[in-house]
Formats: sequence, C-alpha cells, structure tokens
Amino acid sequence: MSAIIRPGRSSSTRALTCTTRRQPTARGSAVTPTSAAPTQRERDNSMAREKRDEALLSTLGAEHAEWRPVLALVNAALHEMERAVWADSVPAREHSAATGEPLLSGTTIRIAPGPVHRWVHRAMTIAGAGASATPFADALAGGTFDPMALFEAAVAEDPDRLDDLARAAGDNRGVLRVVGPIVAMPMLHACRKAWTPLVSAAWAEGYCPICGGWPALAEARGLDGQRRLRCGRCGGDWRTERLRCPFCGERGHENLGSLVSEGPEPQTVDVCERCRHYVKALTALVPIRPEDVFLHDLATLVLDVIALERGYCRPAQKGRRVEVIAKPSRLRTLLRLHRWTTG
Repeated sequence: MSAIIRPGRSSSTRALTCTTRRQPTARGSAVTPTSAAPTQRERDNSMAREKRDEALLSTLGAEHAEWRPVLALVNAALHEMERAVWADSVPAREHSAATGEPLLSGTTIRIAPGPVHRWVHRAMTIAGAGASATPFADALAGGTFDPMALFEAAVAEDPDRLDDLARAAGDNRGVLRVVGPIVAMPMLHACRKAWTPLVSAAWAEGYCPICGGWPALAEARGLDGQRRLRCGRCGGDWRTERLRCPFCGERGHENLGSLVSEGPEPQTVDVCERCRHYVKALTALVPIRPEDVFLHDLATLVLDVIALERGYCRPAQKGRRVEVIAKPSRLRTLLRLHRWTTG
C-alpha cells in the first residue's frame, strides 16, 4: 500500500478529508458509564459487540499468523477485565483537569499480590507461546522475576523500568514493551470506568485525561465529524480541535497534513510537520468500544509503517508517577487474626 502526502490543508479541506476515512470494523457504546440497569436491548447489543470483537480477533489471527501470541494475550486481557479485583483496587480520585495532570498521576494502587501474580504468570505463559517470551516464563518459574514490579512499571508506562526488568531476566529484544501495556489493561480500564465522570469537558491536553497515554487513534465521530482522541492503554475518549496537533499543539494548517492510502477504501494518518509525530485517523458514526481501541490500533499497523517510512513517529511515552503497594489478602488477615486469638 502506497501513500499520498497532502500537507498544509485549509480548515474546510481538512474537515472534508476527515469524513472520507474508513469505517471501523467494530462499534460500541460511549465511554461515560451509567448507573442504570442495562435493558434487554443493551444486553443484546453488548453480546453482539462481543461477537464482533471475537470476529476481529479471528480475522487478525487468520491474516497475521505471527500475531497470534499477542492476540491471545489481548483476548485474555479482555476477559481479565471482568474480574472485580481491578475495580476494587481503583484509588479514589478527584477532578484534576485544572493542573493538566491525568488522574492516574501520583496515585497509590493498593492491591493483593495474589491477583497480580496470577495475571502476570498467565500473561507471560500465553506470551511464552512465542519463543521471545521464554526467558520471562523461566524467570517467573524460578522466582527471579517480580510480577509486582512489572505490573507497576506497566501501569506507570515507564519504559526504562521495563527495560531494566527485561535485562534482569536476560532479554534485550523489547518483549516487555509489547507485553507490558497489555498486562496493564485490566487495571487501567477499571480506572477509566471509575474516573470518566471526573474528567472535565474542558480538558484540552493531547494526552489521555485518565492515564496520560498519547492517543492511538483520532475519530471523526458522528454526522458532524466531532474530533475525538482515543487512548489505546485505557480506552479513554476526549474531545479535541479539528486543526490541532495533539502532541505539540500546532494549529497552523500549513504544518498539518495527512497521509492518505491509495485504494478503494482510503485510510488516513494525520501528521504534523512541526514535531514530526502522527496519529491514525478514522471515521465513526458511534464510538469504538474502549476495550477495542487497542485492537483497532493493531489492525491498522500498515498505517504506522507508512508514517514511519516517511520520517514520522509516535512520541516517546511520558510515564507517570504511580506506586503499587501489596495489600494483604482478606483471607490471610483473617487466618493471622485467628492464630493470634487462639494462640
């Protein structure tokens, strides 16, 4: 697939370009949660979306056999999100848009080590189906790899700590940079569900108001083409200006352009000549489900290749100050109390 570069659009032409992007494969409900009990129609729609998710995973696996270990891990993460332990471990937060800091920044997550160890072990076992993850599976089995350290570094989006953990396990191929974000997904999606009501409609930063991640996708949504940025880490969803680079804030149309793929269904990458970063763009009548943003990012990998070949790149991960503290399990606390009272 080749690309045509169309730099420096006026605002009217830019808006027209946004409306010609490909429709997404899967669709879903809005990010904002509701306390009302789901209706039968909503439950039916949810089941239909889950079937489409499975179809998307199957399609990607059939088209890219080399992705199957990663897709299996994503599928496991989607099921892991349903466990109550992650929602129960979300820290209490207050609205923070005034400072420009995402809600995750500066938090302390208190969680029993058991669920974290179980999920990390399972994730690395699944990833171990690809030979590149074998050193980590061996290190976990030998007790020389700390699952809590991996979990904390992944949630904080700290690539340096992930690299340190990888080197300690004897790996230098960047496996944890791929596995880490997926390991963090259950915790981050639980945070998104709990904190979305706290995000101000006036949030104007280019990074996610929930976890601080850079946008993976930009949606031109609805009939009016409202521009929304989507986070691949937590599924976050926030509004932005049509003519504004989310990475450096550039608004000059002479520095903002698009790479448009050739073919019957053109796909678009929005680029900035000032910072040389890019975001993949698509059109959606309704929002992509938060849980599916990561999959749509993966499914459009060819657009990343097009952008990289022309000298654009995604910005470096920002990283956030997050602390994970092991909380004793309730069962262990009760057993300890029983021994103390009967001893």
